[in-house]
Amino acid sequence: MPVPVPAALRAVREFVAVYGREPTHLVRSPARVNLIGEHTDYNDGLCLPLAIDRELCIALRRADDLPTAGTGIGAHLRLVSEQDPTPAVVGLPPPAVDTPPPARATGWARYVEGVAVQLAATGLVPWQGALASDIPLGAGLSSSAALELAVALACTHLAGSVPTPTELARLAQRAENAWVGAATGLLDQLACVGGIVGHALRIDCRALSVTPVPLPAGLAVVVIDTGSRRQLVTSAYADRRAECARAARALGVPALRDLDALPADAASRLDPVALRRVRFVIAENARVDAVAGALARGDAETAGRLLLAGHRGIRDDFEVSGPELDAAVAAASGAPGCFGARMTGGGFAGCAVALVDRDRLGPFTAVFHPAYSARAGREAVLHVCSTVAGTSVTALR
Repeated sequence: MPVPVPAALRAVREFVAVYGREPTHLVRSPARVNLIGEHTDYNDGLCLPLAIDRELCIALRRADDLPTAGTGIGAHLRLVSEQDPTPAVVGLPPPAVDTPPPARATGWARYVEGVAVQLAATGLVPWQGALASDIPLGAGLSSSAALELAVALACTHLAGSVPTPTELARLAQRAENAWVGAATGLLDQLACVGGIVGHALRIDCRALSVTPVPLPAGLAVVVIDTGSRRQLVTSAYADRRAECARAARALGVPALRDLDALPADAASRLDPVALRRVRFVIAENARVDAVAGALARGDAETAGRLLLAGHRGIRDDFEVSGPELDAAVAAASGAPGCFGARMTGGGFAGCAVALVDRDRLGPFTAVFHPAYSARAGREAVLHVCSTVAGTSVTALR
């Protein structure tokens, strides 16, 4: 079986093939998987993600030395991708922040454009880039956050500024919220930019603080790509966010993070749907600290049980699971060596995550695949993941 070519090398090769010269920098930005703490970020809550070794890479160099006179092309950012024959091209200065949505770029280019719009006031320099990625698209592993952060770091580095990881994360989030139109919280961007080898990250989304949590030796984090993909879920995600905001107002708190338990009169103040949403968020915040504590003391069994409880909550109370995700969790939790599993990401489709004894990965895999296929009627792909550092830039010469 051929050894896959790393995304970093593919990006460099693509750059040379397209532009006929060598890149000067390489930006890498990892995917993330969230162990526990789903849909808590926009409720000012807690989450426990980790950055994984599925990465998006951009090879690039400044382009202000290129002739544009007589070409009809002014200064711009240009990014080609191995996954799309149409490049993302953003003129400089970029579009105004109040540009109506129909006049904005489409597809993946909108994320590139959105980052440039957020950075317009800081001074952008033109550059050329080539993108390669090993992150499955639409699987709930934050391919969009990885792209936003990579473009943001490319822009700021070439312009000579040095934003903090938190500043980069907030910039990328603004691009997704205000330009792309996805009402996401800050979990994805903070996890991708702040990754630490060998650790999960306990993120407090109100304080914007990140606390490393060591992972036990011998514990494998297995991402299960169910083969299903999200479609038309942006509105459903926005609905959940709005439901939580309305519930917080009805209960008289700034955010659901401020509740440690359901008020005694919650049932009379909330409709049944809102009551379920609140119950989930309260329990999920508590699970984050419980899982972090279990992992820190090497107790994978307790961590696994909490993941299973989290899946039941997000399925029954938050209602963002899906048939393939439920099938994956059931098949994984019944396989040897698995401590627990749950869906991960925004929901409805995509990926689940399982904690597995690394010494029993063979038996786990052998039992999981036929069990999942029997339940879901399709095949899944297992990714045994390692933790990696967050978004970074390297000079190539």
